[in-house]
Amino acid sequence: MNWSDTSLKILSLTKTEIAILNVINDVSKNVQDISLGSKISRTGINHALKYLMKKGLVNCSLIGKRRVYTSVDLVQLTKKFQQVLDQIEISRKDTRGAKIKISKEDEFIIHVGLKEIIPAFKRIAFENKNERVRGIQHHRSWKELINKITPQQLIEFNQTIKDNKIIIDGILNKSAYISYKKEIQKDPQKHTEAIKSLEGRMADYTIFPDEFFKHDAEMWIFKTTTLIINWKEEIAIEITNKNMTGFLKDMFEFVKKSGSKVNHNETVRKLLEV
Repeated sequence: MNWSDTSLKILSLTKTEIAILNVINDVSKNVQDISLGSKISRTGINHALKYLMKKGLVNCSLIGKRRVYTSVDLVQLTKKFQQVLDQIEISRKDTRGAKIKISKEDEFIIHVGLKEIIPAFKRIAFENKNERVRGIQHHRSWKELINKITPQQLIEFNQTIKDNKIIIDGILNKSAYISYKKEIQKDPQKHTEAIKSLEGRMADYTIFPDEFFKHDAEMWIFKTTTLIINWKEEIAIEITNKNMTGFLKDMFEFVKKSGSKVNHNETVRKLLEV
């Protein structure tokens, strides 16, 4: 792609940054090669690369011991623009529900209906990049969820998880995979793309005995926020409170220690193969 295109003025790129991007356009090069191709000093290139990587326009990788750099392609750039538009749309909509604010940092929000819950979930995910997100979900809650949202919405959520480099630290009940298998066998085509969207998603899953948490509700604990959702009744409680979130994190870790590890992505993928 042509990084000098006037349509990309919105990126506020400097002449140096544009020159570098055009040199590493779809081709991985080290700093020395970039300098030869752009006639820019290595010091200037290192300085510009730092900001280009912060903007998400350049990817860095290792070939042996040498660092090489590649600009994002058109598809990746388009996806980044779409993420910005999604964030604007989420901010624009009134998805904050009924709010109880008790201090500058602490608040409790009640979300009623899918039109509030789904955007709230997306908003919180956007706000938590490079974080470990803890979740407890019984298959009863999962069955309610897949009847409430479309496969495309699930795919979009998984993509957000991957783009924001979020690690899912999940806890499921033992019979969850039996439930997943039954649902997939009803309509494999419906679930194929959603399962494929798990590829590349960082996940750490544990299973617990079926007799616990057997409710139509689930809990997601982010860095400073907790979201408790009842998909059947379409109601969620968003908690932004340091003490409560800390308490729930401790409870999560206690439950996790009692369970057993499972490779979630691989297990679900095998269900589709069956």
